[in-house]
Formats: sequence, C-alpha cells, structure tokens
Amino acid sequence: MFRSALAFIFSTLGILAYSQNDLDAIRYARAGGGGSARFTSMGGAFGAVGADLSSASYNPAGLGLFRKGEISLGFGFRSTNNSGNIYNKNTAVFDLNGVFNNFGLAVAWSPQNDPDSRHVLSFTNNQLQNFNSSIRISGYTNNSSIAKDMLNLAEMYKPVSGNVTQNLNNSYEGLAYNTYLLDVDNGKYFSFVDLKRSVKQTRDIVTSGRMNDLNFSYAYSYKDKFYLGASIGIPQIRYESSTTHYEQDDKDSMRIVLLGDSSFTDTYVDPLPILNSDYDARLGFKSLEYTEYFKTTGSGINLKLGGIARVTDFLRVGFYYHTPTFYSLEDTYYNTMNVFFDRSVVADYSKSPKDGGYYKYKLITPGKVSLNAAFIIKKLAVIGVDYEFVNYRNTLLRGESTDDFAGTNTLIKTKYSAGQNLRIGGELKLNPIMIRLGYNMQGSPFGDVFSGSFVRNTFSAGIGFRSKKSFYCDLVVYKTLSQEDYYLYTTLNTKATLKYNSTTAAVTFGFKF
Repeated sequence: MFRSALAFIFSTLGILAYSQNDLDAIRYARAGGGGSARFTSMGGAFGAVGADLSSASYNPAGLGLFRKGEISLGFGFRSTNNSGNIYNKNTAVFDLNGVFNNFGLAVAWSPQNDPDSRHVLSFTNNQLQNFNSSIRISGYTNNSSIAKDMLNLAEMYKPVSGNVTQNLNNSYEGLAYNTYLLDVDNGKYFSFVDLKRSVKQTRDIVTSGRMNDLNFSYAYSYKDKFYLGASIGIPQIRYESSTTHYEQDDKDSMRIVLLGDSSFTDTYVDPLPILNSDYDARLGFKSLEYTEYFKTTGSGINLKLGGIARVTDFLRVGFYYHTPTFYSLEDTYYNTMNVFFDRSVVADYSKSPKDGGYYKYKLITPGKVSLNAAFIIKKLAVIGVDYEFVNYRNTLLRGESTDDFAGTNTLIKTKYSAGQNLRIGGELKLNPIMIRLGYNMQGSPFGDVFSGSFVRNTFSAGIGFRSKKSFYCDLVVYKTLSQEDYYLYTTLNTKATLKYNSTTAAVTFGFKF
C-alpha cells in the first residue's frame, strides 16, 4: 500500500480542509446586547433612554444626556448549563467563568455662550459577546460513524484515474487514511470501523473568547431637546474553538483473529476484504479521537451615528445607524486524529497541517438601523423600547484572491435572511434604590423571531443604588436561552439539538464628577 511513499503526495496535493465558512462570518455579525449592569438589566433598551456609557456602542446620541462627567467599571460571573441531544439521549455540561462587562469615561461641559447646551466626549469599552461555552453530545451511533462520512467523501472525490488517494482531504479523510482507519482494496475504499456496528460516540464543543467594542465618541445636546452623537468603533475579536469527536468500540464487537500468514477471521458484520502486515500489529478497531481546532484574532472599524429628540416631557424618540464593520482577521488552525486498535500500544497519530496552519482574511459584517422610544413617567419611572434591523445577507468574506470565498459568499446570500432584534426595559425609581427589568430578543439570521432555532432570548432583572455624593452601584442577573440544530457530518443526515443556557451576575461601579 506504499504508505510511506504516498505520505508526501497527499500532504502536498490534498484538498485544503480548513476555510472560513458562513457560520464563522455570521457569528461576528450577531454582536450586541452587552454593556453596564444598568444597561443589561433593562434589556439594552437605551436607544432613546440614554445617559449610560454603554450608549456609545448603540446610539451615541444617548451620551448627550449626561450633565456631568462619569466613570464606570463592570464585571461579574457567567455560568453555562448547556445540553446536547442526539440519538434521543440528552447530555448536560456546566461551566463557570469570570467576565468583564464594561469600562467607560465621559466628560461633559457647556459652552460659555450657551449654558443650556452641552458637549460630551467619551471613551468606552463594552463587551458585546462572550464566547465561553462547553457543550457535549453523546450516545450510541445508528449507522453514523465519522468513519462512514470519511469513507463517503473519499469515494466521492476519488479520481477516475491515477493515484487513488490524491484527492483526499488532508485534514479529514486523509487523516483517517494516515492512521489506518481507511484503506483501499482494488481501487475501492473500506473502513476498519464496522459501519453496521453501534459504537459509543461523544463530541465535545468548547469555545472561548470575547468581542469587545472600543468606542471614541462625541455627543452634543442642543437645549436639552435634541441630541446628536457619533462613535468611531473598534471591535476586538478573540475566538477559540476546539471540537473533539470520540468513538469507542466499548462492547469489543470488532475483533480480528489471525489464523496464519495472510489468513484471518473477524467479527465484523461487513467482513474486511484484506488484512496485511500493517494490521497484524493492530487488529480490530478500538477507539478514535478526531479534533478540529482554530483560533481567530483581529479587529475592525465602524462608524455609529445617532439622534434623539425630546418630543415632550413624557416621550423621547431616537434613531441610530451603524455602518458595516470592516475586519482584518487572522486564523491559526490544525486538525488531528488518534486511532487505537486492539493491539495498539500507542495511538496511530496524524496532524494536518503538520506545523499548524495560518490564514489572513477580511470580513465585512452588515450595518444596522434602529428606531427607539423612551417613555418617562413623572421622573418616577422610564420605559425603553428599541427595534433593530440587520440584513445578514450583506455579510462578506474576502481573501487574497477574489475567488477565495466566492462559494461562501454566494451561500450567505442564499442561505441567510434579514434579522430583527427587539429590546424592552423598564426602571422604577425608589430613591436611592432603583428596580429594573428587561427583555432582549435577538432574531435568527434565518428570519425567525421570538422562538425557533438560533433565536436568542435574554431575560434580566437588576437593582441600583445612587448615593448623594455621586457614587452608584448597579447589580444585574440575566439569563440567555437559545437552541440550534447541529449537523455532525457532510454526507450523513446526523442531527443533534444544542440548547444553550447561560446565567450572568454582574456589578457596575460608577462615579459622577
């Protein structure tokens, strides 16, 4: 089988396995909802409420409602209790992480010739997304081993003539060939995992990282009736993902018995076609571990513009627009496979790329428009409502060549839809205590709202304290729920349901000056 001679061939001619896909692009296009404890406790409905440093990441005109300077810092803890369901079996994983929520500084002053108007400058850093998450799906396969998917792809892209292995994907089915999980007999691939046997299967999906939004902002208040604002935003991305797939013949149903030179018997439902010296030292399949790892880092730039009008003492209305965000990103990545056989002392191991991969590219996420309203009830309470629209079809990937992402960009335009987001929140003032409730709905990039796959619903409650000496402290607890359909393979219709459940408790300390 000339494995040593072929190793160089498919390491240089194999199909590139790792590439940025539509899911990676949409992930960064769905930012929003993070900020100070007061902001999140009211569901982020601050488009027309304003007077919070988190406004810089949404409607910067809200900064114009500051009458004094202010500095704030927020942090907390986030727990996740996610679950994966596959083959009618549910598996839950609990995790706990510390989080940074926000930092901000604003200064305000009135012109000498117009004391009823104000200028405001601010610098803020709000966390728009927290990627820390762990999820597991586990059960006994129903004719859906990863080896079957690899076998299907190997056969699908097998050349009509020439070296039968030349089109193997080095980071997927090529790894299976390298580790003796796949082999060839008379020009046809077969697997040393019995595809008609049930094996114990587990997949762990672990992600970490954050998206922070740095903003340099200016706002102007004209006679406390009209407010205008602008922010130069510099979002920072760090995202790390490790997906590890395990399979184990825990019932020892795949055994090979050597009878002599080149003769054997096996317990496979589909008998093995051949067995040679490569497998004399290995025998039947025992277990495998396949890992996909990648890390994305980079930053972007955008412009946020907004306005608020005080229609009456009871009603304020607002509007904001965010330009598309232009990102420069870098990915590092690798895929590995470990396979144990019944006679294995150590695993057969393969990695692609051998020294890890590196790729630089551009991402353009779509702009946003939003309409806002705030209802002020005799300085005793305030209710905010924000509606936001974003067209995910306008997400665009760019590589070194215009053709690098042509297929992915076409897929984005046909697969995704316009998204709608809704934020509602209220605050009751019982000086010096304030009580807050909020709801934040982030619609699916496929068009669903309020319920359905990929819709995120966040429910929040908080309390605040204001001292007479300008110090304040805000507390919030908010829970985010969502559900996704997850397909494990390319050629098999093996679907899992992933349920995400996170709870965050955070505090923001601030001082007005």
